[in-house]
Amino acid sequence: MKTLLVQFFAVFASISMYFLLPVDPALASVCTLEDEEYANFWDNYYDPEDAYNFGLKIQNFAKEKDLAGIFSLVDGELGNGPRKKYVADKSFEEIFDESWLDKVLSNEPDCSPVGWRGFMLGSGSIWYNKSEQGWRVFSINGGVQEETKTSSIGWRLDGGVIHPFCFSRPWMSGDNFEEFADVFGISDAQNLFSAPGKLFGTKISDYEPLKPSWCSGSEECETVSLVNEVSACSSQMFEYEIKSDSIWLEDSTDGYDVEHSYRTLVEFDPQKCSDLAPNIGPKCLESFLVAIGDYSGGSMGWDMSYGIYGLFDVPKFGPSIVPLVFFENKKEN
Repeated sequence: MKTLLVQFFAVFASISMYFLLPVDPALASVCTLEDEEYANFWDNYYDPEDAYNFGLKIQNFAKEKDLAGIFSLVDGELGNGPRKKYVADKSFEEIFDESWLDKVLSNEPDCSPVGWRGFMLGSGSIWYNKSEQGWRVFSINGGVQEETKTSSIGWRLDGGVIHPFCFSRPWMSGDNFEEFADVFGISDAQNLFSAPGKLFGTKISDYEPLKPSWCSGSEECETVSLVNEVSACSSQMFEYEIKSDSIWLEDSTDGYDVEHSYRTLVEFDPQKCSDLAPNIGPKCLESFLVAIGDYSGGSMGWDMSYGIYGLFDVPKFGPSIVPLVFFENKKEN
């Protein structure tokens, strides 16, 4: 009996010591139940602990000033930030300064994303997310940008400059292009998002602006459009500035300030432009590869798109700007 009591107290003491000993922080979960519930809201496309660990991985590369390590986490090219080819022969200090590094290392990584935007470090200095290919960095803000030669400043037409509002592009949410996919029965919406030119004159034959479905019957709201008649979208006289070889303006129509800007990167051959919209009818008169974006504040930075646009004399519309092909980033085209 005495032997059994000794064994019992030995086991009890061992168990007690296990619970009293401090837990290794590396083994403790940093993510909360709230983080788990938020992941569930997003259909668990990510694991909160994995998100935290990937953020640590980025920070470790940054702490070591390992430029190649950071860019090894980029799939293809960044949506915003330096090209891989540009940084290949550069040192960390040539791309990022100490203030950038301090921001990136200033806080622990989050277990939850900033809504649909993804995860960020350093108040938006680095953005990352999980896709089918795994965890990837998709945007780096604040680094040294590569200078590119521009063909001209602004798209000139009839002595004036075309307004930034003439360039239709998918919103960050994609809602505007999805509206056209629904109205015209385009089952593979990705075709519309990547190469809308192929659909004009076939799937899409009516170029009038649409009143979106999210507007109630009596509510006045802004229409959405794909093809923009120049005389309607671009007043001959509008105030703008030239910044970094771009046409820039600020608009407060929606009750808050939004910056809009575009830059013509390369003039595109009109015949090749026509080939990108083979069924639209009229021939392409002029075409450019355009970088177009807007900024409404916040850490996400500029929402940029890159695409080839053509000027067509569309029946019943007249000279119009038509989106033909979009690229995920400037380096893809």
